[in-house]
Amino acid sequence: MAKKNSRKTHLDAVESRLTGPKKIALFGHRNVGKTTLLAMFYRQASSGQVPGVRLAAADPSTAEYLADKILQIESGESLAGTLAETELRLRLYHGQARLDLLVKDYQGEHVTLGSDEPIQQFFADCDAVFLCLDPEGSTQPADRRRRQQEVENLLEKYIEKSADGTTDRPIALLLTKFDRVMAQAGGSLENVERLVDARYGMTRHALSRHAKRGAIFAVSAYGRGAIDGRPPADLQPIGLEGPLAWLADQLEAIDRDELEWLWNLAPNDIPRLARGVEAYQRRYPNTEHAQDFQRRLVRAKRRKGRRALLKFAAGATLVIAALAGYDAWGYQDAVAFERDHPAVAVERRWSDLLAWHPSLSWFWPDRGEFARSRLAEWKLKADTDRIAAGTSDPGLPGRLANLKAERPTLVDSIEKVEQKAADARMDKRWRDLQAEAASSADRPELVLESARSFLRDFPESPRKAEVEALFQTSRAKVLDRRSAVERRLVDDLIRSAGLPNADLTGLIERASRFLEDNPDSVYRGEVESLVSRFAQTADDRDIDQARQYSRQFPSQFQARIDRYQAYLKVHAGGGRHIREANDAKDRVLREWDGESYRLAYEYDLSHPDDVEQVAARLRDYLQAHPEGRYATPAKAYLAWWDKVSVPGEYRVTLLRGEFDPSIGKYLAGGGPDLSVTLEVGGKEYGPSPVVANEYKPIWRHTFPKPIIWKLNDPISIKVTDHDWSDSLVVQLNSRKDDPLALRLLNGTIKPSKGGTTMLTFTTDFKVPELPKPD
Repeated sequence: MAKKNSRKTHLDAVESRLTGPKKIALFGHRNVGKTTLLAMFYRQASSGQVPGVRLAAADPSTAEYLADKILQIESGESLAGTLAETELRLRLYHGQARLDLLVKDYQGEHVTLGSDEPIQQFFADCDAVFLCLDPEGSTQPADRRRRQQEVENLLEKYIEKSADGTTDRPIALLLTKFDRVMAQAGGSLENVERLVDARYGMTRHALSRHAKRGAIFAVSAYGRGAIDGRPPADLQPIGLEGPLAWLADQLEAIDRDELEWLWNLAPNDIPRLARGVEAYQRRYPNTEHAQDFQRRLVRAKRRKGRRALLKFAAGATLVIAALAGYDAWGYQDAVAFERDHPAVAVERRWSDLLAWHPSLSWFWPDRGEFARSRLAEWKLKADTDRIAAGTSDPGLPGRLANLKAERPTLVDSIEKVEQKAADARMDKRWRDLQAEAASSADRPELVLESARSFLRDFPESPRKAEVEALFQTSRAKVLDRRSAVERRLVDDLIRSAGLPNADLTGLIERASRFLEDNPDSVYRGEVESLVSRFAQTADDRDIDQARQYSRQFPSQFQARIDRYQAYLKVHAGGGRHIREANDAKDRVLREWDGESYRLAYEYDLSHPDDVEQVAARLRDYLQAHPEGRYATPAKAYLAWWDKVSVPGEYRVTLLRGEFDPSIGKYLAGGGPDLSVTLEVGGKEYGPSPVVANEYKPIWRHTFPKPIIWKLNDPISIKVTDHDWSDSLVVQLNSRKDDPLALRLLNGTIKPSKGGTTMLTFTTDFKVPELPKPD
């Protein structure tokens, strides 16, 4: 089990490397230029300045981190040393390949000998390594040796895990800041290896011996022109395309090797291989290797399918053979069981055989048919035994009917069993009937129903005469008991009807229910007579109540009508006083109509100025009697009320006047020169034309503007004498609080103090008159 788990863990690790992002380690001490190189890799490859390669940030935090570093470089600032470990996710495009990379920027002191920082675990798990060494660095041999020992420590960890003494992953040595070497005499890209041998011979030797996929690159993040580590204004990086292209090629080669390795380790683990091929196709779509792996996967699936089919066929053959043998053994055992066992047990054994061996008819058709035939025969024998023992179940008739259709050859035997079952049922029913007759002497209706049921189910029974005698005896008892009960019910009806204030409606319902429940009762005629008497008494009583209420409360019109309506509702099926009730309803409604109108009419007579209350009474009248006899004049009055309640226009004509001679002025000639002005609701109308030298002027003048007036507006009439100078000679005012002041202008007006002065007007204003009620 431990070996199996170890193998699975190993396969999971290989699959994880195939499907997960590629971890790329930049190994180098402080100030070697790791962060600067990483930022310039991104700057150049993301903007198309590295041929054949594109580098992109895979998440926002990576993009922001690198953008900040590039901004410092482009501003002419050298990058400060990295203090915190930062995870960067990049995506590298090279040809058709698309690779997700995981890179970490960290503090250079964490790679010193003996360090146990978290970055060391990242180095151990990485897929490829860039060893960053400064070509100048310290001039002290001890410092250079220490840098190489740090590299040597990393390589030894890789070699310890390897089975073949190699680093088992691609490692490239990046000689950084090479622009400084090129600035020296003789420095060029052609003598890089010679320079590495001279300054970092220990590292060069280790890579040549143990790194099968090793390489050396000289790079410069800034290019020529850097001064004291500060970037020049014009950045011209050197050699960046080599490491990136090499990395893409090496990672693809690693993926091919990993997939081949997975194929060798688990050639039959199709799901795992499918995941690996899918990951490879996603990274290197449409490549020749991807297509080759896909074809190999298809062939592997086919081989596995064929093997599974062969295994299934072999297993199925064994199962079928075993099942056929099992069915044969079960059949022989059932045949042997018949010899020494009762019918019920044999029936159960044949039934169990067909239930436990459903494939018997497939492998042994003749034996299957024989087993079904034997089961049917033994069922009949078992049913015969159960009938004799009195243990047959209620479903027996149905089973026997189905068996007739299934096994026509057994019809005679089945009919014999049916007859025995019928005889057994008849005997049991007869015994039950006898027991019931003995135990239910005080309940003859139960015995009667049981006897009736027996005769219906067994009309040819040899016990028929005995059952009929029992039926007649029980029937006579039932009739006697029923007659006594019915007599008590009838007597109770008669007794209840004689009580004071008897509930005749309830008695009628009880009597009707008696007739419905006992249609053949000998007392039917008597009860029908009682119903007729109760109905007549209730009819007379209900109409008398309505009459009495009308006499007692003559002004409660609605209640009087409700009383007669209640009578009509209760006796709608044929009351004796239907016509009287209908006539009474109409008479009360007419009385109510006249009385409601008379309230408004008499109020109008006694309070002719209180038109508001008259209108309110007429409105109440119409609400109760919308189609009443006085609805038309009531509606006309309310329409007039609505009109005068708001300002309206009215035409006024001044006809004539007569004035006391004392109003004339001294030396005024033959008489005063008079005109008339109206003031209605605070607004003046006129004056009228002036009639000169007349004490009895005739104007016949209609004021050109209609008078604007509404209810409660006061009216003032002013007469002016224009002799010598204008002077007011007469002023007539409407009565204080007169709501219908406009009536003044519809006739002759005289001063309240008397005298001969008067004025005559006419208007189109009329107060409607209500007709006198009948």
